[in-house]
Amino acid sequence: MSVTSASPRPGAVPTTPGDEQSVTVTCARDGRSHVVAHAVLADSLAAGTGHCTAVCGHVVLPASLASPPGDGCLLCAETSGVGRRARRRARLGFGRASRAAS
Repeated sequence: MSVTSASPRPGAVPTTPGDEQSVTVTCARDGRSHVVAHAVLADSLAAGTGHCTAVCGHVVLPASLASPPGDGCLLCAETSGVGRRARRRARLGFGRASRAAS
């Protein structure tokens, strides 16, 4: 499992209010970072199966913590809403005023 706080991607991904928290996990098979619910990850660790299911449906074989985070899974981003928030911020122009003033 690869979860690093130094990553530019968030470690804990808040979903909609009332939903549970999720975490990004890099898969050793496809090299992508997938969004996995905390409960699903905890259940897979407790069961000792060595794999868990991401929100996109991909069965994730967690990579070593020493491996760098992979590129984000587009299906996970769409399913969890992570990609929409980033696109919305860019579309609304957050940060443009501060860059123009510099």
